[in-house]
Amino acid sequence: MNTDWFREQMAHRKLSQRGLAKLMKLDPAAVSLMLRGKRRMTSEEAHQVSHILGAKVTEVLRQAGIEVTDDVRKVPISASVDEHGVVTLFPAKTHDTVPGPADCPVNTYAVQVRAPNAIQDGWLAFVSPAQQEAVQLLDRLCLTTCSTGLAGISVVRRGYRTGTFNLIMWPSREVMQDQKIAWASPVLWVRP
Repeated sequence: MNTDWFREQMAHRKLSQRGLAKLMKLDPAAVSLMLRGKRRMTSEEAHQVSHILGAKVTEVLRQAGIEVTDDVRKVPISASVDEHGVVTLFPAKTHDTVPGPADCPVNTYAVQVRAPNAIQDGWLAFVSPAQQEAVQLLDRLCLTTCSTGLAGISVVRRGYRTGTFNLIMWPSREVMQDQKIAWASPVLWVRP
């Protein structure tokens, strides 16, 4: 039970624990026990709390310590990244899927690190489907495609020449200087 989360949500709405109990038509002691994790929240109570706090039911259940997978989006593993940060796309219809991060956008995809000598071997980088200009993503980990067609996962930095960018490749930390980037997509989340 994430008591702090519930207290923050109630404070944001200027709602006391006693006030929450009154709105739920429960004894204040029952609500106190529930918010301290001493009494399990029922699904009906989760719906009530969701409505009162203006939060998703799945979020209320998660914060109450109940595992929820109903709203988890399956994300395809569409590519791999090697020890140098170079991305290789997988052929169509060969993608495994994994549960994506909460509230990930539609068409989010994952890139798996396949670098046996790297600590990050097997890690997943979840990439936004939105392609942006590199200048909008400075100092962020991104999937980048250079004007030469080379795709990689890297932190984007300003280059030394006008219109170019320095790329700190992930997971190797090798630096590719003064690259022209066709587009970049931010990495939303990395999961070991």
